[in-house]
Amino acid sequence: MIEAALQLSKSDFKLDACFSVPGRGVTAVFGPSGCGKTTLLRAIAGLEPDTRGSLSVNAEQWLGAQGCRAVEERRVGVVFQNPSLFPHLTVEENLLYGRRRLRKVTKLIETKELIASLEIEKLLLRYPEGLSGGEKQRVALGRALLAEPKLLLMDEPLSALDQSSREKLMLLLESFLQEIDIPVFYVTHSSEEVARLADNLVLLADGAVTDHGSIQDVLGAVDGELSRSDTAFSVIEGQIATKQLPGLISVDCGTGIVFQVPDSTSMSGKRYQPGSGVRLRIRARDVSLCLEQPKQSSILNILPAVIAELAAEPYNGSRVVKLDMAGKQLLSKISEYSVQQLELRAGQSVFAQIKSAALI
Repeated sequence: MIEAALQLSKSDFKLDACFSVPGRGVTAVFGPSGCGKTTLLRAIAGLEPDTRGSLSVNAEQWLGAQGCRAVEERRVGVVFQNPSLFPHLTVEENLLYGRRRLRKVTKLIETKELIASLEIEKLLLRYPEGLSGGEKQRVALGRALLAEPKLLLMDEPLSALDQSSREKLMLLLESFLQEIDIPVFYVTHSSEEVARLADNLVLLADGAVTDHGSIQDVLGAVDGELSRSDTAFSVIEGQIATKQLPGLISVDCGTGIVFQVPDSTSMSGKRYQPGSGVRLRIRARDVSLCLEQPKQSSILNILPAVIAELAAEPYNGSRVVKLDMAGKQLLSKISEYSVQQLELRAGQSVFAQIKSAALI
């Protein structure tokens, strides 16, 4: 487990972050710009010497009553927005910089295998100035991992890239981050990146943690900070179905739930194979409810559901409703007027009209 209760006061900002997440997998730190995401990562890495409180990483006490573990003793790998590669060193020399300074190599990380996984074999003799933004980030990630970190911190690594480079690196991260055996903290303000990469979620607002836990638990909190916002969304996992309709991608989510999503492979460059696992991101504002199944509708996905929970109170004229679709969780945000008119209540059977579902 990773358990933190961190406090840091600056002249114009105060961090007060308390949370607990599993000591493996990808934990996304999510929130708007200026909420303290980067400051939290710096505090975890030991780069903010005035940080107080406690921090335990997989049974190792990094900060507490017994003192503060030095930065170099924490063994943290960091990948910032700016890769900060050494301009006078080749890619290969950058990759091995931290590894050569280890007192003892304890993990048998196969350098050639890692380089192949990051798809940077052809870059080894080049210098950073000749690399694209995406290539630099892949080198920075490799350098961080070859230094054998106990925790990997990634601070919005895609934010400075163009759309094409973002998509290429995202595809790599999707598989790569799940394969490494160390916990990852991934800072972002992008709901797409959260939906595609995260196992766990820490929500930040004005320097404080508003919620934390598994991605499904945090996203499904109907009275939470995120669900009340305009960016509220659900993540549903499924597999590419064997049978496809013309111009659509069918996603089988089990127990009879099949989503139809417009085929955008010509734009994204992705090619989905039947049976491959995928995730769907569905914005709460794109889900409406009705008591009877509509007929002759242009909406592709109209699915039966049961209301599991309603937010205790409306917020800005809307109410968040959590739906259960044969065990799959889905949020809907509708007007308080509609809640009253339809007399919605927990346990009620409804039909969810899903205007848009993004295959990510």
